[in-house]
Amino acid sequence: MQGSDLDLPVKAWGPACVAGMHGSGGPMVAQLLSRLGLDLGGAPLVAGPADPESRWSSAAFVGINEGVLRALGGDWDVPPTAEPGWEHAGDLDALRREAGRLVEGFRVDGPWGWEDPRSSLTLPFWLDLLPETKVVVCVRNPLGAADALRGQGVTSLAFGLNLWRTYNERLLEALPPGRYAVTHHDAYLYRPQAEIRRVLDFLGMTAADQLISLVRSRVVRRTRYRFFEADELDGFDRTGRLQELYLRLCEEARWDPDPASSPALREA
Repeated sequence: MQGSDLDLPVKAWGPACVAGMHGSGGPMVAQLLSRLGLDLGGAPLVAGPADPESRWSSAAFVGINEGVLRALGGDWDVPPTAEPGWEHAGDLDALRREAGRLVEGFRVDGPWGWEDPRSSLTLPFWLDLLPETKVVVCVRNPLGAADALRGQGVTSLAFGLNLWRTYNERLLEALPPGRYAVTHHDAYLYRPQAEIRRVLDFLGMTAADQLISLVRSRVVRRTRYRFFEADELDGFDRTGRLQELYLRLCEEARWDPDPASSPALREA
């Protein structure tokens, strides 16, 4: 079975998928978008392993993603290796039908979507079902993401760095051309107004500047985050592949990987 075999309702808006490695700011971005009009579905919303206090992932989407990963022989922290075209496998038919029923429950006349870092590994499954999906790729310095996981006692730093690379490599392989935008975690701390506006424009959403300012003042809390510079990766990246991937993502996000040296990035 393929996604096109399901008779899904026609919606005025294609879905938005907020993806990216755990600890890269996905829940923060999802909360901002939700408060500005993106329907993330009904309760319950659940937290991820990097931030147990931030509940902005739909339990239903997380459950389907976990089911897909298990069917492929993996989990969120053990990314499975599968052959190209795995998303069409018959073993996933039940999950595909479950996903179809989930999608039917969303609004038909406004922006909607979901946030779950696991979607970085399962994106081909969702694009087969929902080819009009737009993807918001949340990126953060690999040390920042890995440190967030380590801070919860979930992984070691080295394990988190390897996981960061796998998540982002898989995500880049699967992204639909012209239907994704990369957004950097730190941009919401240095230039939140402009970055929120950029993501809203990509998704076709509108909001007054005053509302954006109000929402970001309630969501973005600068003191919670630890900053890392790009050159701090040197001691953890013998091959240079990690830093090369990070710099590529920074370029796509229109972000200077060493913002402290660029005062012009700061908003007044």
